[in-house]
Amino acid sequence: MKYISVAKAIDQDERLISLLAQEEEPVLCVNEDASKQKKISFRALYDNNRQFWDTPTTSWNYLLPVLRVRDLLAALRENPDNYHFYTSTHDGDSQTVTSDTTDKTDGGRIEIVQVSIPPNFGSHYSSIQSMPKDGKLELIDEHNNSLKELLSQEERSIEAVSDALNKSATDVSLINKSILEKALEMSNEEAQVFSQELVDKTREMVRSSTTLIDETVLQDEMFDALVSTSNGTVVQHMTRTYVRSVSFLMFYNKKILNSSLPNRLRIIFRKRYHSYYKQLLPHLHPDDVVLERVFHSGMQAISTQQIHNFATGFLLHDIGKTKDIDYHEGTEAYDREKIVDHVRQGYLAVVNKTAYPVESGIITGYHHEYYGHPSGYGFFRAQYSKHLKQHPRQHYNYLISFTVKPVLSFQTMAFFPAKLLEIIDVFDALTDPNRVYKKPLTTEEALDLMQKQFVEENLKLDPILLDLFMEYQRSA
Repeated sequence: MKYISVAKAIDQDERLISLLAQEEEPVLCVNEDASKQKKISFRALYDNNRQFWDTPTTSWNYLLPVLRVRDLLAALRENPDNYHFYTSTHDGDSQTVTSDTTDKTDGGRIEIVQVSIPPNFGSHYSSIQSMPKDGKLELIDEHNNSLKELLSQEERSIEAVSDALNKSATDVSLINKSILEKALEMSNEEAQVFSQELVDKTREMVRSSTTLIDETVLQDEMFDALVSTSNGTVVQHMTRTYVRSVSFLMFYNKKILNSSLPNRLRIIFRKRYHSYYKQLLPHLHPDDVVLERVFHSGMQAISTQQIHNFATGFLLHDIGKTKDIDYHEGTEAYDREKIVDHVRQGYLAVVNKTAYPVESGIITGYHHEYYGHPSGYGFFRAQYSKHLKQHPRQHYNYLISFTVKPVLSFQTMAFFPAKLLEIIDVFDALTDPNRVYKKPLTTEEALDLMQKQFVEENLKLDPILLDLFMEYQRSA
């Protein structure tokens, strides 16, 4: 496909600025130095910098498809008065674009590049941001009413359930992001008052949606419907991850309550899992590495209140991401410091600026820890490093806890819902049909890759929970 630079296109008719923003036209961004490329909407780039295409010091080139530019220019010439100037939502100020109807179509530098990389949060976030706070809260109420209406029905279609879960999780996560961005500018006390109604309404939505997920047989059709909405954005990833994490949590709970899962695991532990967990607890005698060392206080069922607290963390887990962080599982074209910081920002926002349960905040800060593997990251690594300076002889004697205290006191390496979320997070990134840097994998391909690369070659995911997830996936 042939491309023309954004600068050359705008030179032909400056009214394109407004039209490109209104149409949310995707711009191909190519970094010559690092051979990186991605697509971001013109509107997102323009909101961030109104002259992004005219910065001589940058190594990025900004390109548009030639055929699309010709179509837009033709539309402007045919209907010179039938368009509106775009008003940026970035700072509330409007910019008047002067018209120049002279036809300057003289070519310009054309690039030939193949790419299909989607934007980040998507255009819907702009509309959420532009709403007043009361309007955002009213929208959550509307979703809560829709979920309760579905719960009152004896028979529900998969399509209706999928649609309600998708829309409610998408809107509520974006509303939380928008309101908490404002809250970060306030003192903790002011922010908690400012966000209290948001917390209450979000918690109500989580209670309704988790009940709906629990009461619905989540067949393949359900997740096919959720995946079909994917546009590669962070928010759709958050939505799918939320629904699947809650579903997997319910599956785990029923396994604990209705079967002899812990006894079965004890029987096969030595042969199936011992070698993995010995790597994580090398200071213990091999005979002491048993199932009860993996799960602090033993494997246990999750209470209804815990389910709601964990589910809230699942919903908010990527709330610290910003629009310049790509959603993908790879390492190409990303700034690690920004990626790492999204965990810190999410944790601080949820824990300090809201009255959300502390479990929810820890999930946001702990869902990329990967059992301390160098490729992982998290808010608690720095905290543990400081702790070791004061207590150099302390070791983790357990791996996973179901409650907060053993995590915060460094008795365990991991928090149960965060380890569960890690699995869902990786699986969704691998199977997303709009996967950015490689083609999407089938369920079986993704599970095989996760077992090989995230357990056998590098011990990042929990082996027992991954086996349970495989069983969950294959029983869908």
